[in-house]
Amino acid sequence: MINNKKHVMARLIVILCIGVGIFVGACSMIGSDEQIAMTPPAMPGAEYVGSETCAQCHEDESKYFNLTDHASVAIDITAEDAEAGQAEACETCHGPGSLHVEGQGDKSKIVKADAQTCFSCHLDIKGKFALQHRHPVLEGQMSCSDCHNMHGSDVRATGGAMLLGKDEKCFKCHKEMKGPFVFEHDAMREGCSVCHDPHGSISDKLLVAGQTTTCLRCHWEVNFNSSSPSLGGKTHDYFIGEGVECIDHHRAPHGSNIWRTFNR
Repeated sequence: MINNKKHVMARLIVILCIGVGIFVGACSMIGSDEQIAMTPPAMPGAEYVGSETCAQCHEDESKYFNLTDHASVAIDITAEDAEAGQAEACETCHGPGSLHVEGQGDKSKIVKADAQTCFSCHLDIKGKFALQHRHPVLEGQMSCSDCHNMHGSDVRATGGAMLLGKDEKCFKCHKEMKGPFVFEHDAMREGCSVCHDPHGSISDKLLVAGQTTTCLRCHWEVNFNSSSPSLGGKTHDYFIGEGVECIDHHRAPHGSNIWRTFNR
């Protein structure tokens, strides 16, 4: 009983500290007139030509790109250190394209978008890549375009640079997780992002929460936690969440060809 009280107090202290941190951070923003400027990448000496000009040569890319939210993005450029004008659609990521057009498609005269280009607008995603567990985008081993296709036929209307299907991009690298399995985990039908945050997490394996907490988001009923004698199960020293995690016993959470309970 004493140990349980200690655990409860420790958790309350952690929650209190997190709450204080959020409160202080919020208060520091009150009254601040600092604004975040979203500036497209620069191409010295070039001017904006509009996405219609891009479409004259990049017909296929334009056709699918126009189905996405990114196609409607427009940014007024007023900064003194940037090209004046209005960046729209293609040029918000690739910079002004006049030199590229004049050079008959000279690739050195257009900006090749990278992760930092994406981060200039997607600040929330940039923050996730600063967390402990993440895909190695900042290290240059991956790029946003490995998972997100801005121009391909797999984009979805009003969905921005969406993934191919629901999880096909994940399975390109994580083939062993795809199956098919004799015993399927129902969560897989909802998609990898039900349990994993692909951009970054404070939890190992990019889980959206701690290992056991992630499981308990669905498996909260008493009959799923029958290892405890107090819940009518057999006498075991499992103590899930206190030294032992669900994954220590259910080692094949994506699916199994042997055990219905995903033990391996």
